[in-house]
Amino acid sequence: MVVDPRIMPLLEIKQAGIPIIMAGVGSGLTAKGAVLGGADLLAVYNTAVYRIQGLPTALAFLPYDDANELTISTAPEVIANAGDKPVLLGFGAHDPRMPIPLLIEQAKRLGAAGVTNEPFLGLYGYELRVQLENAGLGFIRELELIEYAVSRGMLGLGWVFSAAEAEEMAKVGAQLIGAMAGGITAGGSAGGVQTLSIDQAKEQIGAVVEAAKAYNQDILVLGHGGPLADPETVSEVLQITGADGYATGSSGERVPVERGVAEVVHQFKSISIR
Repeated sequence: MVVDPRIMPLLEIKQAGIPIIMAGVGSGLTAKGAVLGGADLLAVYNTAVYRIQGLPTALAFLPYDDANELTISTAPEVIANAGDKPVLLGFGAHDPRMPIPLLIEQAKRLGAAGVTNEPFLGLYGYELRVQLENAGLGFIRELELIEYAVSRGMLGLGWVFSAAEAEEMAKVGAQLIGAMAGGITAGGSAGGVQTLSIDQAKEQIGAVVEAAKAYNQDILVLGHGGPLADPETVSEVLQITGADGYATGSSGERVPVERGVAEVVHQFKSISIR
């Protein structure tokens, strides 16, 4: 299989023995910080916008905002602060009133390098998912989003929750796979609850890596979610599973912002004026 030239810079990072780091961000300021820290690519999506507003990530999966409009309205400030790093836009592909070609054209017009399927149906419970799958608005629409984006010359990162989904994403041409280890990343004041152990996360991500690379050995797999909340755990998981890198979320945005601001304010508060 011919290597997609659009991922050559990322393959070179991998070949140098360095993990690929994608930073999920919900603002221009955190995008700038991620770039200064050495992120290889950025992604902006509705859950990131929620968490940088101090709201629980899980809240973004309820119908209080238009997920795609949040991404589109926030994308310009992220792209403006991304420098030469590629930016992916996260779209919910399930709304039949928003044609996938229109989403992709909006992403291209904004200057995005690619797209990803977030919000994804895999985080919802069985009942809602089975209803949408039965209506033809489930995971198949996420596959269509990635396939169309790649056909239009863009990068496609497909989030998956299983080896079977990873194989399907590989078959539609996704150059990158996001391997979800359970659900929302644990940690911080509004973080998710850890639903998988580290060993379970290794098993789940390892299965995704094996399935994706069996179809395309050059596909790049990034781990994310659940117990993958700190560099030590991520290092351990990458070593065991063979994943190529890590996608930060709350771990690289909400948690460090909370801690950093709290520490600075505490230092100012500790000044003596007597």
